[in-house]
Amino acid sequence: MKRWDYRSLRALTVVIFLSGPIWGQKISTGYDKTADFSQFKTYAWVERDTPATDPVLAALIVADIDSELGKKGLRKVESNPDLLVTCYGGLGSQSVFAAEDPGYAAMGGAALPGTNMWGGSASSAPVAQVVQGTLVVDLVDARQKHLVWRATAKANLDYDKRSKLFDQANKAVAAIFRKYPPGK
Repeated sequence: MKRWDYRSLRALTVVIFLSGPIWGQKISTGYDKTADFSQFKTYAWVERDTPATDPVLAALIVADIDSELGKKGLRKVESNPDLLVTCYGGLGSQSVFAAEDPGYAAMGGAALPGTNMWGGSASSAPVAQVVQGTLVVDLVDARQKHLVWRATAKANLDYDKRSKLFDQANKAVAAIFRKYPPGK
């Protein structure tokens, strides 16, 4: 193999190794252990103070949450709800790259056959942008005005492909509500 083939193979291996855990979603939940979740039968949405930056995605998430709450036996009402529902989220990006190893430290200081230790260059390392998303869903006891349940989903998103982004949002909402109500 040529010298650049080994460098490309090393860089690809590092990228694959580092990106393995990136694609999964991390779901965490917390709840008030004193709350009686069997008493909650109805819900209503808290009105947003600011418009969503991505209204189509926000509408999809709201519809998914409505669907999941319906599956859990909760009914959406316009007044006097048992629970108030709100969700919010954010996006950020991070650069990910595989650095060259000019000293071949990962190989024990020995260059691969056909290469020398002076051939590496950090500037030729592949760079990718990873869009990270967080979705938080809060359920508040409407009578006591007390947060009783919160779920957070974090994942790296394929923001350039809308259909895949929507699929990721659907899966995140479904995963969040697998843990509701707590204890079941």
